[in-house]
Formats: sequence, structure tokens, C-alpha cells
Amino acid sequence: MSTLIERCRSGRVLSDGAMGTELQRAGLEIGDLGERWNLEAPDRVAAIHRAYLDAGAEVITTNSFSANPWVLGRYRLAADVDRVNRAAAVIARKAAGAGAVVLGDIGPFGGLLAPLGEVAIDDVSASFGRQARALLDGGADGIIVETMSAIEEAVAAVRAACEAGAPVVVASMAFERRGKAGLRTMMGVAPADAARALAAAGAAVVGANCGTGLDVADFGEIADAMRGASGLPVIVQPNAGQPQLVDGRAVYVMSPERFAAGVAAIAGRHTGIVGGCCGTTPAHIAALAAGLATVTT
Repeated sequence: MSTLIERCRSGRVLSDGAMGTELQRAGLEIGDLGERWNLEAPDRVAAIHRAYLDAGAEVITTNSFSANPWVLGRYRLAADVDRVNRAAAVIARKAAGAGAVVLGDIGPFGGLLAPLGEVAIDDVSASFGRQARALLDGGADGIIVETMSAIEEAVAAVRAACEAGAPVVVASMAFERRGKAGLRTMMGVAPADAARALAAAGAAVVGANCGTGLDVADFGEIADAMRGASGLPVIVQPNAGQPQLVDGRAVYVMSPERFAAGVAAIAGRHTGIVGGCCGTTPAHIAALAAGLATVTT
């Protein structure tokens, strides 16, 4: 894993793209839980991993974004947290073999922390630690904490992953543009402030993914701020544009070529990890792989 960090510090590492929208393309019904397929349709999950690897991805993320007790509980799987997370890592590890890095994926717990909500930070921290341990036990090389908007939750996840023994923790926030306030998370956190807090918590790579109302170019501004505040390599994983609702389904229309050109431009001035989030496909990652080949270090 030290090799991954060394490569992030000196160059660009290509990650995979979306999992959720790819699961839907593979037949997952809207509203169903993608993480359930780790137990019920592991071959379909593995096929998505392999498609990204074939496209050139050097890092793949496990199908475990929402595999916490709160979300799994809505699908009567609260007792299967360890099993779902470990299965996610086993599937990805088998697909990756020895040639790619597997990052265990941890997303938000799906609610609001006290005092805004009813869930205590200690309970959330314990859940993140449980996820991280199961992912590492299943073969993940490290942990990625992503799509976070509350810095307290993100910091708790990073610390829990470090305490679980993760050799490397990548931390990524989700931003939006909020008028005169500029780029902020839904909870009002600025990129530079997020980067400093995540670095202090133990993250080795910081950055942004997903987001609301953002163009790919906005991620360049975020990367500039986070790199400047932390001195760490950055991770940049935009969506394939903004979704359009077609027959009740979110459709992302940004072409692989336009996506790749935008992300490669950011990679031209930053080292770290680049890839995609919602709506990106193996075709987007293949186009980005070609684009990165023209970027000089």
C-alpha cells in the first residue's frame, strides 16, 4: 500500500467509476439495495469490477457504500453488516487479483448526527469501525470514506478506519455551489477546512466526489483548495454531469470524451487519484485512461 501512496504523491492513479448506476444497468431495481447483491448476485458485482479493470482502472472500490446497520436495517439486513462488507471485499479482491488495489468503500450512515438528529457520534464511529474491519478482513488494501457532507462524520470514519488497521485511508467529500458562499458541502463545510480536518484525522489522500450542481471544472477548484490546505495528494471523482429524469430513472448524459477531457485537465496540475462517480461507466474510465496518457508529471 505504501506503493499506492508513493504513486499518488508523484503521479496519477486511475480509479474506477460508478457502482450504483452500473448495478442498475445490470438489472438492479430502483429502490433496491445494491449491497444485497454481494450475497445474492456476486457474479454481477464481480463483472462490474472486471469491466473497470479492463478499462484501465488501477484502483477499484468495494460494493459497500451503504453497508451500515442503519441502511441495511431498512432491508432487514442489519444483522448481516459483517457478512455484507466482507463479501464485498472478497468479490473485489478476487476480481483485482494481485494487479490492482482494492479500497473498502464507506459512505455516510444515512441520517443526521445528534443534536440535529438522534444518532450519537460514538455509535456512528463504532459502525464505521465495524465496516472497516470486515472490509479489511475480506481483503481490502485500504479504506475510502466518500460522499461525506458533515465533517464530524467524515472525521469519525477516517479515525475509525485508521484504528481498524487500514494501511491507507482516502477521504472524499461531496460539495455543491452555494451562491456567495461558494463551494460548500450540504452541511456548510468549505473544501480547505475539510482537507485540514481530514488530514489531521489520518487521511493520506483527500478530495471530492459526486456533488450537486457541479461541472467537472468545479472539481479543479476544489482540488486546488484541498491540496493547498493539506499538502496531500487529492482524489477527484466527478459525476458524468447532472442527471436527467427519464421514465423515473436518473440518466447521466455526459460523454466519456468530455468527462475525460475535464478530469485530465485537473490531473495535469495535481497528483493523486482520478476516476468517476455517479453515471460514469467503464467507457468513461477507458477514455480517462487515454487522456491521462497525455498528461505529463
